[in-house]
Amino acid sequence: MTARKIIKAVLVITGAWHVPYHYRKLIAGLEEKGIRTICPCLPTNNNAVPPNKTVLDDIALIRDIVSSEVAKGTQLTVLAHSYGGVIATAALGDFVYPVNGDLAQGGVTNIIYMASFMIMEGETLAQLCGGSLPPFVVAHEDGSLDVDDPAYYFYSDLPDNEVKESMKMLVTHQAAVHFTNTGRWKAVWRMVPTSYLICEGDTALVPPAQEMIIGRVKAEGIQVREFRCGGGHSPFLSMPEKVVEVVLEVMGSR
Repeated sequence: MTARKIIKAVLVITGAWHVPYHYRKLIAGLEEKGIRTICPCLPTNNNAVPPNKTVLDDIALIRDIVSSEVAKGTQLTVLAHSYGGVIATAALGDFVYPVNGDLAQGGVTNIIYMASFMIMEGETLAQLCGGSLPPFVVAHEDGSLDVDDPAYYFYSDLPDNEVKESMKMLVTHQAAVHFTNTGRWKAVWRMVPTSYLICEGDTALVPPAQEMIIGRVKAEGIQVREFRCGGGHSPFLSMPEKVVEVVLEVMGSR
């Protein structure tokens, strides 16, 4: 009897305001290692003003992608950045490997949160952040959101030319996602091996906030494997090799 070939891939769930282009160095680094990498554009990052998609659309997209990969037998390591952690936490609980105990199907085997939000069941992003939007976020009457100084908050450790290029590709986001309940689900971090990449140079989600997020999950009796880098909020741009290294180490643990 021929052994079943194991298919592995990485699913990158982007942060708010960011599109797959921002993650191109990370994607290239993973693919150079022979790892197929999936990085969709979230519906709420479609640059529509006023916003016309919701956090539930983001969750639905990720669920559709993962469902398709499960049917192919793909074992997925998920890397969730910033706001992407909200989507990952809510979307993936039904797809933990092996789905329905069927080893022939794929599923999520690991999750890595990268300068990211790990919400509790029934919690909104705003609740995690103290009930309001971060002070550097600018809300407009049409429901869209911008960042007051993205060069500082997103790209503090990038050279000027890369800052300019990255800022050109930013899209608008929306206030509603911060206050929308994401539905009834069980947090995926309760169900799969969970890691967190703490970005020590982050000026948006500062290290004490990242550690607070990890601490809340640990208080639930969950083990969180911690990695650290000196990067800012976007280490996939400033030190993609380090992020690739972390992903490979996590993938190799299962």
